[in-house]
Amino acid sequence: MKKVLLFAFALFAFISISQAQVSVGINFQSSDTFITVGTDPDKLYFGEARLGIGHDIGLELMGGYNFVRKSEVNAYVGVGLGLLGDHNHKHRDDHNDIYLAIPIGVLIKPLNNKNFGFLIEAAPVFANHNDSYLRGGIGVKYTFR
Repeated sequence: MKKVLLFAFALFAFISISQAQVSVGINFQSSDTFITVGTDPDKLYFGEARLGIGHDIGLELMGGYNFVRKSEVNAYVGVGLGLLGDHNHKHRDDHNDIYLAIPIGVLIKPLNNKNFGFLIEAAPVFANHNDSYLRGGIGVKYTFR
């Protein structure tokens, strides 16, 4: 866990030095906690890599489309492909779960600084082993411009 936090802080420092339009955040989902790094979430299309750090270490890659883009709020839908250890511990095999998620969310930017926002997201998740479920959560996101 200490290595993940150290990596996250190093990544934040690198991004701030590079002056790129990159977003970072943390999402507290019902199934896992994700540290996120992505492209500018105010663009029409954006992408995000999510590192699951809750129960088991996992990775999710998500591409999103903003169907509402305003200075105060973005609403989006996306498709995510993930690889995660058996976070539900329902199976006795040692294989990782590959899953497909369809996140639907809202990024709310209520402050004068439009780089910072609050995230609300829900996503149906379709995993192998017929384990489909609905995950939801909240988070925060900051975009370096």
